[in-house]
Amino acid sequence: MMKKLLFLCLLLMPLMAIAQGNTSPILLQMRSGKVYFDNVYALSPTFKKADLFNKSLEWFKRNENVASITIANEKKGEIMGAYVTRINIGNTGNYYLARFAVNVIVYDATYEVRIFDVYEKPIEKGISNEYSKIEYRWWDFRRGKPWSADDEPLFRGISASVNNVMDSLGNEMNK
Repeated sequence: MMKKLLFLCLLLMPLMAIAQGNTSPILLQMRSGKVYFDNVYALSPTFKKADLFNKSLEWFKRNENVASITIANEKKGEIMGAYVTRINIGNTGNYYLARFAVNVIVYDATYEVRIFDVYEKPIEKGISNEYSKIEYRWWDFRRGKPWSADDEPLFRGISASVNNVMDSLGNEMNK
């Protein structure tokens, strides 16, 4: 009897490992049906608006993923640009490009980061290779109806990219 139980446990152990895969939730904030991130960060009171504007402008200029800067208004303290990043989805060689707008508004001792207009573009054979908005795909995925097996790695990659933008910009602003 004991041998049978041990055999059964050893037989079921790989299934336990599969069931404990990556269960962390994918965090894509939404507002009015659109993927939209809006975070405000407080800094040391010694940081002035002009200094924070220059730091954020330098971050935009130095960041290799910033495709363009569309707004740089020092008087308003606002900078906006298009951010493009590659998201690998597996070992097939296929990947996605994710593009989104990054908008930074600075004030004395605080700054606000908004990320919106999220698009994805598949880079693989047989796909149209056009950018498309992510909201319908995200909506279906959350409802348990993914468009393809690539959905989960795509959304995890977008979530990680947004977090990287926030962290990278935060490191620059806190210098």
